[in-house]
Amino acid sequence: MRRKSGDPATKERGDVVAGRPGQGEAAEYRPGYSKAAERIIDHIERNALRPGDRLPTEAEFAALLGISRGIARDAVKTLAAVGRISTERGRGIFVAEPSVLSPKLRGHFAPTKVEDIISLFEFRAVQEKAAAEFAAARATPAELVKIETALAEYAVQVPTRDPAELARCDIEFHSSVNRASHNPFLVEAAASVIALQRDVVAIAFGGYAGGPVELALEEHTAIFAAVRRGDAAAAGAAAVAHVDRSRRAFQEEIGKLVFQPDGG
Repeated sequence: MRRKSGDPATKERGDVVAGRPGQGEAAEYRPGYSKAAERIIDHIERNALRPGDRLPTEAEFAALLGISRGIARDAVKTLAAVGRISTERGRGIFVAEPSVLSPKLRGHFAPTKVEDIISLFEFRAVQEKAAAEFAAARATPAELVKIETALAEYAVQVPTRDPAELARCDIEFHSSVNRASHNPFLVEAAASVIALQRDVVAIAFGGYAGGPVELALEEHTAIFAAVRRGDAAAAGAAAVAHVDRSRRAFQEEIGKLVFQPDGG
């Protein structure tokens, strides 16, 4: 029997999509831990907590947010996995050290805000295009081997459907292309964007990584082929096509989830 939206068990599971007219009872749910993770980030920002500051325990977060201990535990694990907090056995939970992102960008980016997600993909398209073009012109033989190795590792993981391994291989592939650009600014910018996208995947989408992995493999292969033959224009176009297809996949997924439009 379907539970009503006000039932405690429904709130534990997630929030009803408040999106499109006519969805009614067919609306889907957003994972409760993902909503809790967002609220923990909000707690950090509202209280201007700094790296190293102690955070509430899982039990305290459960009471503070009005959720179960299990949901609080999953939210903490998610935030620890994406580097927003750190947990130390016997000591507690702490705000993690900052990433390469500027405090302003990290503080204002919301992994569940539609506008922020789209902006992220817009920037990724610009950055990935430039990196692929430069890599096509500048990659050394050793760097081409590293890109090809990362591509092969991704291909091995495609049949497994292991999200953690696929994410690791995806990051290594793009990072290898970025490093081959020989532009440290692009490399650092890419690392920032990758960190933010990791937040989006883990917190907002519960592991969803942007569509069929077979298609991503084809797109990665096209990028590498163009870089290897030194075709900058084709490499840039392949990179843009890959990011744009991922953006569209995430936009489709957004339609199934609830996001707070103003972070309220």
